[in-house]
Amino acid sequence: MWQLIRSRILTVIIFISAAHGLLFVGPKFIRDNQSYTLTISNFYSNPRKMDLMVKLEGQTDNGLSVLNITKMIEVRSNSIRMISFSMPDNLSTGDYKITIDGQQGFNFHMETDLFYLKKSVAGLIHVDKPVFKPGDTVNFRVIVLDTELKPPARVKSVHVTIRDPQRNVIRKWSTAKMYNGVFEGDLQIAPTPMLGVWNILVQMEGEELVSKTFEVKEYVLSTFDVQVMPSVIPLEEHQALNLTIEAYYHFGKPVQGVAKVELYLDDDKLDQQKEITVYGIGQVELRFADYFDMYEDQQDVRVKVTFIEHYTNRTVVKQSQITVYKYQYRVQLIKESPQFRPGLPFKCALQFTHHDGTPAKGITGKVEVTDVEFETTATSDNDGLIKLELHPSEGTEQLGVNFDAVDAFLFYEDVNKVETDAFIKLELKSPINLNKLMRFIVTCTERMTFFVYYVVSKSNIVDAGFVRPKNETTFLLQLYATEKMFPNAKMLVATVTGRTVVYDYINLDFQVFHNNFTLSIDEQEIKPGRQIELSMSGRPGAYTMGLFARTLDDFLFQNYNHKSERNGQQMEQTVVRKQFVESWLWKNVTIESSGSLKLTEVVPDTTTSWYLTAFSIDPVVGLGIIKKPIEFTTVQPFVIMESLPYSIKRGEAIEIQFILISSLQEEHTVDVTLYNENNEMEFIGRSIANASYTKSVSVLPKVGKPISFLVKAKKLGEMMVRVKASIANGIAEDALEKVIRVTPESLVQSGVESFGFFMNTYQNRTFLVNPNIDKKADNGSVEIKLRFNPNLLITVKDNLNDIRTDWSRCNEGIRGTLNFVVHDYLNTIGSSDQISSDDSAKIIIHFVRLQKCFISKAPWRNKVFDTAFLVNALNNAMKYVYWNDKHKLEKIFAWLASQQHHSGSFKETESDLHYKRSEVALTSYVLAVMLENESAKMQHAVVLEKGMSFLSDQLDLITSANDLAIVTYAMMLYGHRLKDAAFEKLIDMSTITNNGTERYWNTLNSVEATSFALLSHVLANKLLEALPIMRWLVNQRSELDSVSGQQNTYLRLKALSSIAKKISPSRNDLVAKLKYKQSTQLLRLNSYSNMILIMTIPQDVRKFEITVMGIGAGLLQVFYRYNLNLMNFEHRFKLDLQKQITNFDQELKLNVCANYIPTVSESRSNMTLVEVTLPSGYVVDHNPISEQTTVNLIQRIEIRYGGTSVVLYYNSMGLERNCFTVSAYRRLKVALKRPAYVVVYDYYDTNLNAIKVYEVDKQNVCEICEEDCPAECKI
Repeated sequence: MWQLIRSRILTVIIFISAAHGLLFVGPKFIRDNQSYTLTISNFYSNPRKMDLMVKLEGQTDNGLSVLNITKMIEVRSNSIRMISFSMPDNLSTGDYKITIDGQQGFNFHMETDLFYLKKSVAGLIHVDKPVFKPGDTVNFRVIVLDTELKPPARVKSVHVTIRDPQRNVIRKWSTAKMYNGVFEGDLQIAPTPMLGVWNILVQMEGEELVSKTFEVKEYVLSTFDVQVMPSVIPLEEHQALNLTIEAYYHFGKPVQGVAKVELYLDDDKLDQQKEITVYGIGQVELRFADYFDMYEDQQDVRVKVTFIEHYTNRTVVKQSQITVYKYQYRVQLIKESPQFRPGLPFKCALQFTHHDGTPAKGITGKVEVTDVEFETTATSDNDGLIKLELHPSEGTEQLGVNFDAVDAFLFYEDVNKVETDAFIKLELKSPINLNKLMRFIVTCTERMTFFVYYVVSKSNIVDAGFVRPKNETTFLLQLYATEKMFPNAKMLVATVTGRTVVYDYINLDFQVFHNNFTLSIDEQEIKPGRQIELSMSGRPGAYTMGLFARTLDDFLFQNYNHKSERNGQQMEQTVVRKQFVESWLWKNVTIESSGSLKLTEVVPDTTTSWYLTAFSIDPVVGLGIIKKPIEFTTVQPFVIMESLPYSIKRGEAIEIQFILISSLQEEHTVDVTLYNENNEMEFIGRSIANASYTKSVSVLPKVGKPISFLVKAKKLGEMMVRVKASIANGIAEDALEKVIRVTPESLVQSGVESFGFFMNTYQNRTFLVNPNIDKKADNGSVEIKLRFNPNLLITVKDNLNDIRTDWSRCNEGIRGTLNFVVHDYLNTIGSSDQISSDDSAKIIIHFVRLQKCFISKAPWRNKVFDTAFLVNALNNAMKYVYWNDKHKLEKIFAWLASQQHHSGSFKETESDLHYKRSEVALTSYVLAVMLENESAKMQHAVVLEKGMSFLSDQLDLITSANDLAIVTYAMMLYGHRLKDAAFEKLIDMSTITNNGTERYWNTLNSVEATSFALLSHVLANKLLEALPIMRWLVNQRSELDSVSGQQNTYLRLKALSSIAKKISPSRNDLVAKLKYKQSTQLLRLNSYSNMILIMTIPQDVRKFEITVMGIGAGLLQVFYRYNLNLMNFEHRFKLDLQKQITNFDQELKLNVCANYIPTVSESRSNMTLVEVTLPSGYVVDHNPISEQTTVNLIQRIEIRYGGTSVVLYYNSMGLERNCFTVSAYRRLKVALKRPAYVVVYDYYDTNLNAIKVYEVDKQNVCEICEEDCPAECKI
């Protein structure tokens, strides 16, 4: 018997087998449309040649043969043969194997299983930034590559879908054509979109290839960043942390401010806190309050740093995990080989390193090695090493290396002996460069008469050879590094010593992409608005994309919208940009024939740091990526920075603040002008006719200088703030523009009205819309939007081809029915890409086979449910196949009818292990099957009436949602007088999830119950209410490993087909007419234009008419919102507030308690939201909630509108008190401050609410105006 050494190492990469002097090496995996290479080595002299037959075979899970390739080969003695097989492009999941048989009298047989790797291509999605604001454009690329990182020639297009957080299809590319493996697209986000996580899904041949999410939220980029790091590596002996805190603007200038540092230990208890002043960089020492005793070698502590900018109070919070170490070094045992060889010297070393990676020299301790009686005291050298040479005897089984340092540090590691005395070793002795020779040393314990080598790359053998050393133990092997080995490979050598096959391998890593693509820029610092030159080099004709720049600060988000524009060009006319960008240079180019390309681009006017990245794809050599993003900074000698709030209330006097920063060498006088654009504001202390207000300040070099203006907003909506700062004689200037929202002293009310239309024939449907807008709504605050969704269908995630099966035995009949339901579902949703030309023929074969099983003595013939299930499947398939012998079908229904008991119920005739349904459920199902067949419905009317009588008697007693779901469906089919009562009872037992977007029935068999519930909704024509049920069902996965799982899969797809028949957009041929006042607008939609449309209705419209004409289905939704004075609410929650102002009027702590006021004893609200709005000038940090009660936990916390509002989500509320504390901090001076409010409301019934108003400090203008004071303040 042959013995293999180290075989476990390579099981993932190759299979290896040896017999009769033959060594077989080949990949364990096969892929579509790729070559499979097997190597056979013959290392014996007799016979001189061996004839072999090599066969690759494979069949799918349903028994279809998809691979059958045979080759006859001849392997001569002392040689190696490489045999390649071309794999077809239509393989699928199944069982595959390779078989090798001797020929011409040579008696030999070997076979081994192969594994099918489904995806021979990989995809990735490239987005220009991870988070977007309403109104932004999402730029994205889909990149598809094969296993060699090249664009796959056979992939011409992909299917791309973008969905919003509610899984609505916002945009779809059914045939997104690829260019060099890349598709590029974009999406304009609506100004008022659905906030949350959106999804880009890429499918190929009906299967998901890759997906990526991005977030839509209101936010602003932070103007500076804070870094926290240890000044020295923390050790237990220090009993303290020494930290360095750095704060810099993103264009490199230091930030001045106060850092509040808090230290939390392992129990998350505050241990220490300090406050320091920082100008760019600062250091702080935090000594532990009690002795910090460590039981492990290392332990993490948490540090929270709250940095408050000096002039603006803008805050950044950073939390860091800092590791404290017990000892100042760590130890690793470095061995010349993983195991020692008994009787031979074994060299190893103890490697001591500090935690920053530098060698730890001078470490002294006692070294002991068990089983070899080795003991010494040693000290680590300048390289941090204690070198050891050990001499294990022939009987030594294990070496135990122990180190005991003088500082009580302990280390121990076992070293095992090798499994055999024989070994071979492969070492690389040269660099790896493409098309250059690589030098290897092959060493063996025995003199080698031969060895074989293999090079494995991308799961295939790309090179192999048979080498004959002249009885040497060491051999120099030289090979060229070829393109086939790129970008990495494994090099394997093997030989035979005695009757043992030994081998070794190493990894070959080229370190670079074959497509050697580089990018450089001509300047690392550049003024905003100037030109920058980019130089690229790569393969001629390579398609270069992904060329884009992004701000370094675009991952540092606060939660509010920020519309900002800037210009700052020296000695030039000020031009204010119309859009602030966070990424730019989203461009595709082609490398010229010279192998290089230069681009000149204009840098945005923003002062910040950017990084630039790019990648290239060549159809021959594949992907190339620049090694590291290029960083550069846009700077200018003089800049004005804003510190404006997200919103203010109308009538409040607010201090608008800016900071001036100069890099010029001298002190300069700066004129700062604030403009009153469109007469939207009033300058406090100035004439109301003033169109601008100018102040002069002196600015020192490299020191921020604050300047502020006291203003009052005149109108609601958006107020433009435009400021210009200039140094005399035109030395330098800068301008900035930003929009501030002006809100009323009101609460935003919102609502939605939905109208579903489901028209099976050409007809007209008219909807009169009267949005429920209160007559007392604030003027100018009303927003009305019409949303038209013509595609309500959501399809399943499963690969339905995997559900189809080929079956031959009658006991597999239930699995066989899945072929019918899959075919029906695909036809219903119009998925022609998943229906092949021979599908109809296959359906006929399955149909006939199932017919024959009914005639024969099939194992399920005496089981009521299985018989009913299968005859129902045949009945449903008859729309595609004609059953010419109806008499046989009638006999089956007659047998079912004969199984009815005198009570009207049905019971199983024998034990059925997988059957778990009740007598009520079985009776309902049999009746439903009969009712779905028109002939049986007529012939067995008495049976149906008797069965319905039984069910009506049981209805009030049913407590199982599973039973009730089937009963309701049967009663719906029958038209029973109790069908509505059953339906209402069924709805009451449902569970709503995912913020009301999904509904299901939580039972032991939720899929079955929910499927029957959906069927009932479709029969009742309650299609709008059925959509949440459909959403839940499509997200469930098919279970095919059990009979019950197969039945559930059938029922699920049957139910989804039933609603798809009603709402599939493939049927749409619609015209929608919107009419209000004297205006009329038309929208035309067909099966090809099924994207969501959004229209804005004028805010003075209170009634309009929508007429939908044609055939098809869709959903009209009218969204409206308005502002309403806070005092017009009837309380349905008890709400209490308690406020506390601390820290010299800088911190507000608001304690909130709420509970539901039920109308019925012990009833509870639905999902409940508590929204806390803050007074103008106050904002929260990233963790604003504390002291929350634990009886009813907060499920989610959202920070909105730049930290000026916090929303808390509860699953529900009852009589229990739900309390928490919100902490907020003053960031701006505001006079004439309006009250703030807290509102609590039921998410699904907003009429259930409560609101309370609260006020904090009441400052007047004279208290904050300083030099902007009006005349009355000077009296």
